[in-house]
Amino acid sequence: MVIPDGEVELGCVNSPEDDAAGTAPSVYGSLAAVAKGIGDLGDLVRMLAGSLSQAKPWQRQLRVRLAEAQQLLEVLRLTVAMERSDVEILEAANLLAKECNAIVLAIVGSRADVTTKAAVRLVSRLAQQICDELRATAP
Repeated sequence: MVIPDGEVELGCVNSPEDDAAGTAPSVYGSLAAVAKGIGDLGDLVRMLAGSLSQAKPWQRQLRVRLAEAQQLLEVLRLTVAMERSDVEILEAANLLAKECNAIVLAIVGSRADVTTKAAVRLVSRLAQQICDELRATAP
C-alpha cells in the first residue's frame, strides 16, 4: 500500500469485512509499540551502562547485569529480524524481562542513588511492556 507522500506502509491488508465493520485488528499499532519499546529499551540500557563508573561494587555488578540485558535485547532483535516463530520471540522477550526484573531486585538494597534506581525500574517496566505487547499480538 503506498501512502501519498511516497512512503510504503508494511503489513497485511485487512479484509473488506473488517474494514466495513470497523473491527480491523490494530496489529500495526501493537507492532509499532513493540519496535519503539525495543529501541527505547536499548537506548536506555546503553546510556545507563555508559553513565556508570566502576568505582563501587554495586556499579560494577550493575554494569555486568546491564551487559547481560543488552545481549538478551540483541537476541530479541535478531529473533524478530529473522522472523522466527511467535513462541521463540516470546521466549526471548520473557528472558529479557526476567533479567531486567533481576536487575531491579539486585539494585533495590544497594547504595545506588535514587536516579539510578529509577532508571533501572524504567528498564524493567519497558521490558515488561514489550512482553505484554508481544503476548497481545500473538495468535
